[in-house]
Amino acid sequence: MDTLPLNTAKTSEFSSSSRLLILQSLVPIATNLVSSQLEAFAGRLTEALFKLSDQTVRPEEVAISFQAYQQLKRNGTTFYRLVAGQINAALAKEVSVVNTRKRARTDEGKQDFSLVSFEEMESKVLSRNLSQSLEVNNAEQLVALNMRIGHVLRRTPISVSQNPFRPELFVKAVHQAWMELEPDPETHHLILRLLQPELFFQLGAIYRELNQALIERGILPDINDGYKNKQKKSMHSPTEDISDRDPYLENKLRNIFSGTSTPASFSNTVGGGGGGGGGGGGGGVDGIPYAGGQQGGSGGGSAGGGFAGDGNVGGGGMHAPDMVTIDRQFFDYLTSVQRNFSVSPMPMDTAHLRQLSQQPNAESLTHIDQSTIELLARIFDYVFNDASIPSDIKGLIGQLQIPTLKVALLDKDFFFKENHPARVLIDTLAKSSVLLNSDTTAEDPLYQMIEGIVERVQQDFDQQIELFSDVVADLEAFLKEEEQQTEVAISEPVAVALKQEKMRLAREFAENDVAIRVETGEVAGFLEVFLKEQWIRILTISHNVKEEKPNALENALRTMDDLIWSLKPKNSAEERKELVSKLPAMLSLLNAWLNAIKWDEPERVIFFSKLAERHAAIARAPLEFSPRRQLEIAVNIAQRASERRLNRHVQDQIEQPVDEWARVIETMERGIWVDFTRQNGVTTRFKLAWVSPKRTRYIFTNRQGHDAFSVSSEELITQFREGNAIQIVAESVVDRALVEALRDPPA
Repeated sequence: MDTLPLNTAKTSEFSSSSRLLILQSLVPIATNLVSSQLEAFAGRLTEALFKLSDQTVRPEEVAISFQAYQQLKRNGTTFYRLVAGQINAALAKEVSVVNTRKRARTDEGKQDFSLVSFEEMESKVLSRNLSQSLEVNNAEQLVALNMRIGHVLRRTPISVSQNPFRPELFVKAVHQAWMELEPDPETHHLILRLLQPELFFQLGAIYRELNQALIERGILPDINDGYKNKQKKSMHSPTEDISDRDPYLENKLRNIFSGTSTPASFSNTVGGGGGGGGGGGGGGVDGIPYAGGQQGGSGGGSAGGGFAGDGNVGGGGMHAPDMVTIDRQFFDYLTSVQRNFSVSPMPMDTAHLRQLSQQPNAESLTHIDQSTIELLARIFDYVFNDASIPSDIKGLIGQLQIPTLKVALLDKDFFFKENHPARVLIDTLAKSSVLLNSDTTAEDPLYQMIEGIVERVQQDFDQQIELFSDVVADLEAFLKEEEQQTEVAISEPVAVALKQEKMRLAREFAENDVAIRVETGEVAGFLEVFLKEQWIRILTISHNVKEEKPNALENALRTMDDLIWSLKPKNSAEERKELVSKLPAMLSLLNAWLNAIKWDEPERVIFFSKLAERHAAIARAPLEFSPRRQLEIAVNIAQRASERRLNRHVQDQIEQPVDEWARVIETMERGIWVDFTRQNGVTTRFKLAWVSPKRTRYIFTNRQGHDAFSVSSEELITQFREGNAIQIVAESVVDRALVEALRDPPA
């Protein structure tokens, strides 16, 4: 039996999609916290610009800073939107690539400035200085966040330059947002000079919330103890991943892989103890590397055994050996089966996999190797019985049985580590099958990609486990390219959906504008109906265009307030004179707005008739009301206002039933897949390609970004409630298979 250096059979840690999802969930938290600080931040920046324009002694700086001050004051809402958008995009991009950036770029800070202008160079220096100051001011929270994100990525600790939420990104995002708002390049440098830590966002609050979100997920709740324990475990145990998730499962695996083999089982072993034996350390047999004598002792090949009874398993904590004991004859037999696979394909079941342990070449297999084969067969049993995986993909995954068995014999971390490259490949293939519809053909590019990956593993794999990481990277690159094509394909539907959401929010603002005026109890009944049915439409349009035409909203609100005022009692000659003077202009504006919304029904004539009657009655009413009449009017107004406030309070207090489907779609993120069943009974699988900022619109597409359709949150809830929409859950199939396989562990 040969012993193989374990470092030739392992690769670096490979981050799974579940870890990426954890980091992606932090992006909206950070973006929302930034949004909550935008108004205060813009106020501080506006004040700083005004002070500079007032106090500077440089005439050119006076003009530039005052211009920037006016721009920010006039377009505050646009600036909010730009900053939030830039920060969200920057964080999302960083999170998407953080898995591939193992270490900080070595050329950072060593850029060639020979062809850069002085202004550009100074801007870079100012940006870097601000970023470093923010890092120092928030050092404690940043260090904790570095550790927790490093723990998620299995790279504890990471540096600030690797942190996808580092201050540098916020600084660059704000600067980029300003450059979009104000095209004048002279103000770009000015803004960077003004941005100081005390003026900038309070990043400490953001980092505290991000740390808290990770703590709530159980990620290093006690940063000191958690970090120390991780360091200790990383030196002594390969079971870190599974022990974090399920210690009971880990214990079952330990029991399986801690059996002691008899000397007879090593009759074909190449190894040897320190005092004698078949081979010295560092030699090789027939091209297969091995090393003997991990422990000092007398002869006998068992000393070199890794999981087959070495002294590292049992009373002490189990850990991966530096060398793995394998039966070379059986390993060569597996390689021959793998090479001849194209001639004699393995069926899509595990009968043949179990039969391998009964072959003449398997006579010297240890108890642990036999258990490895049985456990792996159970895992593939589960995969083949998983109804969510299409039969064609099951067939392709089935072709990986021999290479995966060789991996499991070489490296028991396959069972212990969630991010083991071979496990990641099987999981990725299973999850990729979600992207394929039932009518997918062999001509589908994704199917051909998966087929090519399986063929490459069959032909090329021997002992280099890194090959699995390479093919997974190729598949993920392919899927990312398709994702980018989808982004381009849905640009037009996204633009339409954004307009729809903007109009919906404008409607909500308009309804609130009317509600707060009606609740005073001073609005006449017929006018209240008019405001709720017609003027809300005008206010909706005004809110929708307020960024381009801010005067329109101001004009519509003033006209509404003047109309309400005109119908209040006028108890003095001065008030009636003011009413007469205002009426022509007010009625003219009123008609202009109603023409804009094309309200030409007979109700318009009736409304203006009532309006004229009420104005005439106000003009004819006695100037002096009796105390009794004044009291009646005041009581009536107070009563109406009280009734409306009470009704609203009651509505707010009524507990709305919790809609489980509303909660489901509230947590849906881009990239998940949903099966939609149409009225004709046909079920089609679509990907959630885009979610609007306020989560009121959802856009679904097929894998290539075609057949896009937009649906409101209410419509989507109805689809789920009625069973016409079902979310596809793509969890780790190997994790689930391993749990099922260990319900009754191999004897």
